[in-house]
Amino acid sequence: MYFLTGMFIFYIIFIVTGSRKQRMKIKIKKTITYENVHVISKIKERIDLEPLEELTLESKNFIIQEFKIKSKNVDEEMTYLAVVPKSYTNEKNYPVLYLLHGLRDNAHDWIEKAKLLKNFEILLENKKIGKMIIILPNSGFCGESWYSNFKKIKNKNYENYFVDELILDVKKRFNVGNAGIAGFSMGGYGAFKLGLKHLELFKVIGSFAGAVSLVRLTINKRITRIVKFIYLPQFLFKSGDKERFINIFGSWGRAIIKEDPYTLIKQLNTAKQQGKHFYLSVGHEDKEPYYMVHQWVDMVGRIKRFNLPFEAYIYKGETHTWDYIARDIEKFLKYSWKYLK
Repeated sequence: MYFLTGMFIFYIIFIVTGSRKQRMKIKIKKTITYENVHVISKIKERIDLEPLEELTLESKNFIIQEFKIKSKNVDEEMTYLAVVPKSYTNEKNYPVLYLLHGLRDNAHDWIEKAKLLKNFEILLENKKIGKMIIILPNSGFCGESWYSNFKKIKNKNYENYFVDELILDVKKRFNVGNAGIAGFSMGGYGAFKLGLKHLELFKVIGSFAGAVSLVRLTINKRITRIVKFIYLPQFLFKSGDKERFINIFGSWGRAIIKEDPYTLIKQLNTAKQQGKHFYLSVGHEDKEPYYMVHQWVDMVGRIKRFNLPFEAYIYKGETHTWDYIARDIEKFLKYSWKYLK
């Protein structure tokens, strides 16, 4: 009886809240009028880069190294790549940038698909940025960890690993200073969640088509206030990504909301947020099934509302692909250097 009543309430709420598409068109038009929001429509020539063949790939300015960590927080060996200046010396302090990959992707995709090395090389040669260390972690759990502590599976505390082990390992190996964190899709979620929960660790927090509003992945955002009182029956989430979602975040709405970057923004300590900078980009056509452009609109609006410094980009004609990141990564690297140097 209670279940049927709950389903009826859900149905009424969905009817009353109206057309998602129509509302979003209006919100996008409003969002692109903001001062720090930029619409990118010009087609830029793609940057070609040969696929990574060896972990020791060298360029004029940097080398790539691979490191392994025997984690105490997860029951698997974790790995990451480090893009290190050839001129690195422990006597000098370097900015560090963590880039988190998306769902079922891996650290190599930043090099092979996002054209990170080529963009980095060009910016260095043109003196648009200086030398820094870039860390490319593998997320663990076959690329599906969500950079989170699993609620329903033991020994899968990936958030703890990234904060307590990865960052410490990097600091032990390299002399690093100011840090930034960003990611694509699931990685954008991880970057914003880790960044907002641990503001003391990062000066720049970025998202490329990130899942920065978890409620958008599950239900209508207009009923966020009700979600925290709702139990989501697990039998409704028995396949694929839905089952994974419940295993990670739990069945109770309040557990999901607690891990939601869109919600975490409201809980920021005013003193701690001083000197933090936010970067968000998305493809204009990145809509169904995960509504990334909707999430971008949500987060840009909330960041602006709380008067946080940000820069945002929306790319005409682009969808949820690494190709659009290959266009955008140049802007993000320059943005990061500006505040991390």
